[in-house]
Amino acid sequence: MSRRVLELINIWKIYGKKPNQMTVLKNVNLTVERGEIVAIMGPSGSGKTTLLSIAGTLEKPSSGQVIIGGLDVTGLTEEELTKIRCKNIGFVFQTYNLIKNFTALENVIFPMLISGQYTFNEAVERGKELLKMVKLQDHINKYPGQLSGGQQQRVAIARALANDPDIILMDEPTGNLDLKSSANVMSLVKWLNEVYEQTFLIVTHNIEVASLATRIVYICDGQLYEKPPEGVLAKHFREEVEDREFLEKLLKIEIRLLSLRARNLERRIESGKIDLKDLARETTFLRHKVEFLEKVRGR
Repeated sequence: MSRRVLELINIWKIYGKKPNQMTVLKNVNLTVERGEIVAIMGPSGSGKTTLLSIAGTLEKPSSGQVIIGGLDVTGLTEEELTKIRCKNIGFVFQTYNLIKNFTALENVIFPMLISGQYTFNEAVERGKELLKMVKLQDHINKYPGQLSGGQQQRVAIARALANDPDIILMDEPTGNLDLKSSANVMSLVKWLNEVYEQTFLIVTHNIEVASLATRIVYICDGQLYEKPPEGVLAKHFREEVEDREFLEKLLKIEIRLLSLRARNLERRIESGKIDLKDLARETTFLRHKVEFLEKVRGR
């Protein structure tokens, strides 16, 4: 399993044509490795969201390469990119982007059903575990309009985790939240990184959010700089990150999720609905997760 989850190589993004063209990104290079939380900071209009959109294959660069999990996706068709987004990338937006007439559980299971990897019952069982992970087990049948902003964002995170993505892209995840809800959401991000080695690429204006990252990059006038600002750790999150009891709960949930994935794999093997390439990928994934869990339990 490659340590490099995302590579952006010599990325340029130019809108329009001369003499009115606008260059938004200028020769951007960025590598994100498995287990990192990388924060992108910069002023409004600096190219942060465009960079995130290109990383998530929602936009194509004018030139350069986008490599996800070792695969160069730059020249893929939209149909091929849709499969990459569904399988390899999770998205969390500032405005949540939940389906309003779906319950919390239905929002979470939707990507699983689209992927074709899970039966309906498997998706429901996994969806319930994911909502339990984000502390919303008592709200699974509520609609977005019945949830607070912080709760909706946690549903969005559970949905982003639905297909075990290589990386989750977050665009101003706390932009619409109050301080307490922001702390809850970002402590969850930190937990997912610490316990599950989940990789994140986060665009934010908030220095406290950025201070939780393992690495900070700064974008200005379309150029990327490796100059993370110095600062103190966000004290609002410290207590939750040190909560050993919650750690044990998360570990138990992860074990159940791995068990569900193993059962799903067994069913797909028996039904002949998996090729050798996917089987090797799934086996490597499960082995890596078990090894990582053993390390976490030994801390």
